[in-house]
Amino acid sequence: MGYQNLVFDKESVFLVTGGAGFIGSNLCEAVLNMGYKVRCLDNLSTGKYENIEPFTQNPRFTFIKGDIRDLDTCMEATKGVDYVLNQAAWGSVPRSIEMPLLYEEINIRGTLNMMEASRQNGVKKFVYASSSSVYGDHPVLPKKEGQEGKLLSPYALTKHVDEEYGRLYKVLYGLDTYGMR
Repeated sequence: MGYQNLVFDKESVFLVTGGAGFIGSNLCEAVLNMGYKVRCLDNLSTGKYENIEPFTQNPRFTFIKGDIRDLDTCMEATKGVDYVLNQAAWGSVPRSIEMPLLYEEINIRGTLNMMEASRQNGVKKFVYASSSSVYGDHPVLPKKEGQEGKLLSPYALTKHVDEEYGRLYKVLYGLDTYGMR
């Protein structure tokens, strides 16, 4: 079944964080093409406005320039949202080794801010980008959930922590979370 066959309430509102990035902008386009409203949150630090510029004339599209590290921005962005597709993060294993504190701020605190804002604003589902790097040094191929080894980078650690927060937010608060590796 392709994503085009997914059905949501016709008035559903999606928030795509990191929406001006490659994956995020493609998600924005796909959701708009399905007929739903899209709110895009991006600070444009790595994403490009050109990726979302074609959508700005669509009345179902709203762009918010903001940073997921700011809880107030996350709270405002999630008001009235049904589904969050959280793509906002910094990738790159080598860069995470050079700048571990920045990766913690963006990939852990930023994602936690989004989960908390989603919880407080009654978001139905929170889907976030994880990474195959959480499998670490486990030698078996192909990689399978439950066969994680030791993590090899700060980036992998941030994604692992996000998965743990996602699990906790589902168990403790009932936020329906999904991490996509």
